Amino acid sequence: MYLCRKFGIAMAGSVQDTYSSIRAKVAVVIERQNMLVAKMEAVKEENAQLRATIESLRQEISRLNVDNEYLTVASVLSPDRTQVEQTRSLLAGLVRDIDRCIAELSCC
Repeated sequence: MYLCRKFGIAMAGSVQDTYSSIRAKVAVVIERQNMLVAKMEAVKEENAQLRATIESLRQEISRLNVDNEYLTVASVLSPDRTQVEQTRSLLAGLVRDIDRCIAELSCC
């Protein structure tokens, strides 16, 4: 009774009322916890997808950097425009062959 007055808590009329009140509050807490668990699982799944996307983009950036380096070298080595195009196509073919080989090796 002292705690009820001190903290301004209304005292239930009977033990049954108190039990019902606590049970309702527990049900609300359990419902909120279940919602949070579901949200957490969704966020974990999204996180995994985003990590896979990041890794894919990192690999693409790496490949594009290599392509850029090859094309830069090709433009320095071959000042003639037709030779530049031929060298670029040759290097692009080599890069594709290397990527194919890497893909074959990584799958095993």
